[in-house]
Amino acid sequence: MTSSKVARRYAQALLELAADQGQLEAWGAELERLAQVVTSPGLMERLTSPELPDEQRLQAMTLVASRLDLSFPLRSFAVVVARHGRLAQLAAIAQAYQDLLDQHLQRARATLTFAAQPSDADRAAVVEGLERLSGKKIIATVNVDPGLIGGVVAELEGRTYDASLATRLALMERLLSR
Repeated sequence: MTSSKVARRYAQALLELAADQGQLEAWGAELERLAQVVTSPGLMERLTSPELPDEQRLQAMTLVASRLDLSFPLRSFAVVVARHGRLAQLAAIAQAYQDLLDQHLQRARATLTFAAQPSDADRAAVVEGLERLSGKKIIATVNVDPGLIGGVVAELEGRTYDASLATRLALMERLLSR
């Protein structure tokens, strides 16, 4: 089974339990914190080392989860992931959980790239347009690229919506050079 399928199965199981407990967002945040700590280079190498006995690996995960002050279900989840030798997939599990959570809550993530830092009104207008287009709540990440000259480029669910001045100028140049 591929790593992404494994990650999705673990994430799906945790999401279903979180939904039953009304902890969708909270457990997602805890899982993200756990993944960030465990996947740090030094710790990941030690935890996945074949020289580390399984019992010590489980104890280490219990200690990490406890120090992060995770809820009991997330502490248990961390130990299950370690017991099944899936620590290397923890970041993928956290990402799969966020993807499934977004689907469950009818959300989509978009990257908005503006030529200059946008005003709150400009950002809100683009987000509102994307929400109408997709029918979902948009969670936007804003980037700035002065090379766009003006306008915005939005990336949403694998599609790019380019309303930048740089692209319009390039199009006009191609049309005029015919």
